[in-house]
Amino acid sequence: MNAMPNRARGFSLLELMITITVMAILLAIAVPSFRDVIHRNQVSSASNALLASVNYARSEAITRGQLVSMCPGDKTSGCTSGGTVYDQGWIVYTYPAGAASANKAYAAASSILLRATDPQTNVSIQAKSGTIVTFGQQGQLKPSTPLVFATCYRSGSSGAGTITAKVPGVQLDVNGSGSVTTKSLTTGSCTPS
Repeated sequence: MNAMPNRARGFSLLELMITITVMAILLAIAVPSFRDVIHRNQVSSASNALLASVNYARSEAITRGQLVSMCPGDKTSGCTSGGTVYDQGWIVYTYPAGAASANKAYAAASSILLRATDPQTNVSIQAKSGTIVTFGQQGQLKPSTPLVFATCYRSGSSGAGTITAKVPGVQLDVNGSGSVTTKSLTTGSCTPS
């Protein structure tokens, strides 16, 4: 039998070090950019959830022919009094037949819960006004004062969010007729204007 010549297999130490260095440089460039993509997605997702709830409340008011409200809070403790912060979630509810007062806070015994939204992670959602959002039977706001919401990225579990060029915020404007428009917030603080 002929002996097979011994071949070196694998990488040399120099080749391995060059490969690791190139990978480290690529990761240093890609990770911050990817982090910004994740943060933009979180802001967009929270803004879309708020928009979906506003549209749902409006369509339910029209479909049911009764007042439907939305406020920051949860299904167990109800509305946050004078709440302008929607970070911890919000609820959409209606009143039993015959109830005619708008902007009434949710009470488990006397209100009908339609939808509860969970707290939003790493996102700050602020409303310009602390009034309870209520839609009338024709889908109009009651009262007809326009509403403004701002959604921004927030690092940590509390505090106001920040707006940067890499992670812009989103503003939702609800006019008196109930229609909603959105716009991007690129500078400033996370407060609705």
